[in-house]
Amino acid sequence: MSVVRLNTAGESHGFSLIAILEGIPSGLSVDPETINSQLAKLHSTFNLASEQPLTNPEDEVVILSGIRSGETLGVPIALQIENRHAGLAQTVMLHAMDKRVMGAWSTPRPGYADLAGAIKYGYRDLRYVEERAGARETAIRVAAGTITRRLLLHFGIEIFSHIIAIDREEVGHVPADLDELRRRAEISSVRCADPEAANMMILALEGARRDGETLGGIFEVVITGIPVGLGSYNQWDQRIDAQLCMALMSIPGARGVEIGNGFRSASQSSKSAHDPLYIKKNRGKNNRDIVYRSTNNSGGIEGGVTNGSPIVLRCAIAPNPSPMKPMPSVNLQTMHPDHPPQTFGEVCSVGPMSIVAEAMSALVIADNLLRKFGGDSMDEVKENVEAYRERLPFIVSPEPPDPDDPEPA
Repeated sequence: MSVVRLNTAGESHGFSLIAILEGIPSGLSVDPETINSQLAKLHSTFNLASEQPLTNPEDEVVILSGIRSGETLGVPIALQIENRHAGLAQTVMLHAMDKRVMGAWSTPRPGYADLAGAIKYGYRDLRYVEERAGARETAIRVAAGTITRRLLLHFGIEIFSHIIAIDREEVGHVPADLDELRRRAEISSVRCADPEAANMMILALEGARRDGETLGGIFEVVITGIPVGLGSYNQWDQRIDAQLCMALMSIPGARGVEIGNGFRSASQSSKSAHDPLYIKKNRGKNNRDIVYRSTNNSGGIEGGVTNGSPIVLRCAIAPNPSPMKPMPSVNLQTMHPDHPPQTFGEVCSVGPMSIVAEAMSALVIADNLLRKFGGDSMDEVKENVEAYRERLPFIVSPEPPDPDDPEPA
């Protein structure tokens, strides 16, 4: 059973989005402005949105419970994001007594959950599906995930993402240094660390906009500072790679996730697909040896357990199924061929979805951290983590040690 649990509620055009976050220890400092800065990243990516994007620039989180004087209490945390531009759709959702109200959607949009959701729940108005299945709900996930990111920072665990492909435009050269990779991605309007590729991506987005089309792409999530031993191979649902893949596949539009070399490893030799281990022997009985790797083909996870190297995830996002030229469909009331309503918004959602992926990854890592080390307060968790690190018989390094560094005690 998960320690950190997240439940959300709310519709795209309802009064607000709500999150209940459980399992966060007491004593964690939480600043609403830190959460709001993450929400702002959802609409800062160059995506040429003509309608309401995933989130609004005015989005602000309201902390309803679980935090006092800027610190968590160790009890469930309730968060709210008010939908300030709900408009007419909210009135229809809340006050329409007749499911056949004028203007109800009867023609499902290919690529959305409209048809399956209507059949599953017996809806006559397909807007009821869109209101919950749409990507707007992920904004409250980002708010909750930001709290878990704050927790992880106390243990040196950091998460960032960058775009590696939009449509057919892919990165060519990116920095091997992760700090530089992160810096370049953060200053790019398309969150791409390769300036030349970023320019080509922008041209592709502008072309798709002119043509009334949408584009997909691939982003990469990198998680550094991970200790050895998170996750487990004891049961299938305890494997941390399985949990991370599920978290990323829960993002609207996600069509595939890979870890490390991913699908490339299927055509590689065992020598190329895995990461050999080396050792640096340290003299003196109080000095610990260092076991290290020179590669990270596994993406930081082996057998469902973290191995101390950075976790590297990639996620493919499909083009938004909302082109200006609607695809053929069927009116479920008349049972005649029809075209669905045009809901054209973002040309590409890869950038915003990478921010959602960071939040979802933080939730999974925080849950596994607290499952392994436990503790009802931040001080207790820190003591448990430190005790674990001190009793390890040797040091595991994600990269070769610098020969000029002093030998660690």
